[in-house]
Amino acid sequence: MEDLAGRSCVVTGAASGIGRGLALRAAAEGMRVLAADVDEAGLEETATAVQRAGAECGTLRVDVSRRADLERLADTAWRAFGGVDLLFNNAGVLVPGSGWERSEDDWAWQLGVNLWGVIHGVSVFLPRMIERGEPAHVVNTASVGGLLVGPFLTPYIVSKHAVVALSEALHQELRLRRAPVRISCLCPGAVRTGIARSERVRPAERGDPAALVSSLEQRFAEGLDQGLQGGMSPEEVAAATFERVRAGRFWILPDPSFQEAVEQRLRSILSGEDPAVPGALDPDA
Repeated sequence: MEDLAGRSCVVTGAASGIGRGLALRAAAEGMRVLAADVDEAGLEETATAVQRAGAECGTLRVDVSRRADLERLADTAWRAFGGVDLLFNNAGVLVPGSGWERSEDDWAWQLGVNLWGVIHGVSVFLPRMIERGEPAHVVNTASVGGLLVGPFLTPYIVSKHAVVALSEALHQELRLRRAPVRISCLCPGAVRTGIARSERVRPAERGDPAALVSSLEQRFAEGLDQGLQGGMSPEEVAAATFERVRAGRFWILPDPSFQEAVEQRLRSILSGEDPAVPGALDPDA
C-alpha cells in the first residue's frame, strides 16, 4: 500500500474530528474518498474540504450500529470505485459516568457505534475486499482507552478494549489465510475533537444520557473536553496513521506520551498489583 494515489478510501465518522482528518489526508494522498456519518451537515463540510483539496469525495448518511447501513455503504463504494483499498472503521461516541449508573441506552448506544460499528464494517467489507484479491487495508479506531483503564468512561473503555481484541484476532486470521488485506488498530490519546459532546448526534430513540450523580463524575466530565482540546490535532493523527498504513504495521499509537502508562499497566498486571486510581481524582490522595 505504498502508492495510494488513485486508490479508493472509505471513512466512517467522517463528519468531524479524526474522521475528517483521515478524509483530508486521503485527499492529500490523491485518493478517492467516500465519507460516511450520521451528521449530514458535517459530512457536507468534509466533502467540501476534500474537494477543495482536489480529490473526489462522495457522502452517505450511515449509522454504523445498523448492519444494513454498512451494506449500503459497501454497495455504494463498489459502484463508485469498483472496490475499496482503504477502510477506516472510525465512528465513535462517548458518554461519561460511572459504569453501574449508565442507563441501558447509554451502554447500547456506545457499544452499538464503537464496537458493533467496527464489527459491521469488517464483516461487510472484508469478504468483498478479500474476494477482490488486491492489496487492501482496514484501520479500526480504538483508543488508548483500549489499552488503559480509567474511571467514569466505563462503556467507552469496554467498547475500545473490545475493538483492540477484535483487531488483533482479525490480524492473525488474515495472516494465517495469506489474505491480501491487512489490519491496523489505531489507538489515539487526547485529540482535539468533539467526542466529549457526542450527545449532539445521539438518536432520539436512545433518550437523554443518564444524569451524573457524584461530584467526582461531574468534575471528570467538566475537565474531559478541556483535556481533549489540549491534545493532538486530527491532522497529526491522520498523518501518523497513513505513515503506519504505508508501512503495513498493525499498531498505530500516534501519541508517544501514553507509552509509559501502557507499560506500567502491563507491569502491574504481571505483578498482581491492584489497578491504580488516577491521582487527580483519588479521594485518599
